[in-house]
Amino acid sequence: MSELAQWRDEAIRIAEEAGRLLMEGWRGDTRVSKKGRIDLVTDYDLKSEALLRERMTAAFPDHALVAEEGQDRAEGELVWYVDPLDGTTNFAHGHFFFAVSIGLARAGRPVLGVVHAPALGVTWAGAEGLGATRAGAACAPSATDTLEEALVATGFPYDRGTSDDNLREARDIIPLVRGIRRCGAAAVDVCLVADGTYDGYWEQKVSPWDVCAGMAIVRAAGGELSDYEGNPVDAHSSRLVVTNGPLHPALLDAVQTARR
Repeated sequence: MSELAQWRDEAIRIAEEAGRLLMEGWRGDTRVSKKGRIDLVTDYDLKSEALLRERMTAAFPDHALVAEEGQDRAEGELVWYVDPLDGTTNFAHGHFFFAVSIGLARAGRPVLGVVHAPALGVTWAGAEGLGATRAGAACAPSATDTLEEALVATGFPYDRGTSDDNLREARDIIPLVRGIRRCGAAAVDVCLVADGTYDGYWEQKVSPWDVCAGMAIVRAAGGELSDYEGNPVDAHSSRLVVTNGPLHPALLDAVQTARR
């Protein structure tokens, strides 16, 4: 087994342990506080992050770790980006779409990802050169190549009411596609492109812990990623267009046209 495969398997075990912890608080007695007007944090964000820090540091002592609720700095060639609870608002309201997201970047390039959605009972995983899996079975993107046949997803930033809040893009793209979904967990949305559920996804103002894992999984599955200008992306890119590949030119053009 390759080193990357060993790291992937260990990250799966750690993510699923954190998922079991989250399920102890889901739809239960969860303390919620605010980081912003609508940006929430729960006691289970913090409990999950504490567990992940302990497990990840023990498993990968020579790698850097950046987690959402901490004050970490990305230093070194190998950096893990960890979201202990992606979809906190969903979790706080008892919604099913939330996940533990663990992604590894090498020199900024996402090369390994694990996203575990405990309430859905699904784990996605993928690594460079190793392919991608959904619930342990190999997965791949769809073959859809037209917007009118596409199911796509997006998300909206917390600073709503600004001049760049994704509303115009959503307004203009909705009539072009078969359907649009907004489920509130970027890590899950990206993985749903990797396994062929969604044909495409776009969003901006995302952070590395939101999408590093999903980016690696999409790449491993054979999908395509770019920024809004069509340029290559890395773990720090904050604007993403993610597709199955054949749909990429059409969705990218739709995003660019709406923004113009």
